[in-house]
This record gives sequence, C-alpha cells and structure tokens, in this order.
Amino acid sequence: MNEQVPKEIQLYCWKLIDKKRSEPETELDYLQIFEFNPDNQRQAIEVIHRQEEPFFIDHHIYTIKEKIADFQIKKLWAIDDGSHQTMLLPEDY
Repeated sequence: MNEQVPKEIQLYCWKLIDKKRSEPETELDYLQIFEFNPDNQRQAIEVIHRQEEPFFIDHHIYTIKEKIADFQIKKLWAIDDGSHQTMLLPEDY
C-alpha cells in the first residue's frame, strides 16, 4: 500500500480520523472507509470519510500536490482493533 498511496494522503486520512475522534458526540467504529474522487479541473481530490456503525459520512477536499497528481486509488480502509491501527487497500484484506 505504501507504494500506491502517497504518505501525505495517508497522513491526511489519519488526521481526519483524529479530528473525528475529538468530537465528543462521535463514536468511531473499528472500520473507517475513505473514498477518493479526483477533480482534475480544481486540482483536488474529494475525500469521502465514512463508517457503517454508527453511520456517518463527511466530505472533504484535498488539494493535489504536483507529485500525486496521478493518484489512482479509489478506496482505502483504516482498521483499529484496539491495540493497533492499520491502513490498507480493500483488495489487500
């Protein structure tokens, strides 16, 4: 996954999880789902952060840096088993 997902995208997703965790009314599920939709006209990626239980969905815009302009990943998972946090591509599960 590290070869396919730039570190700055990974860090951005971890920051979104941390931000969501800091919201007092939010209960985080063990599985966080990130979906990516490139918007080449705006040089940005729409990042959809969601979870199934309890359900929430947030939309964010991440400005593309030149070196990741060819980012092709559509979905990324972050799994927290209580002692470890892991980020992976769904096809690697």
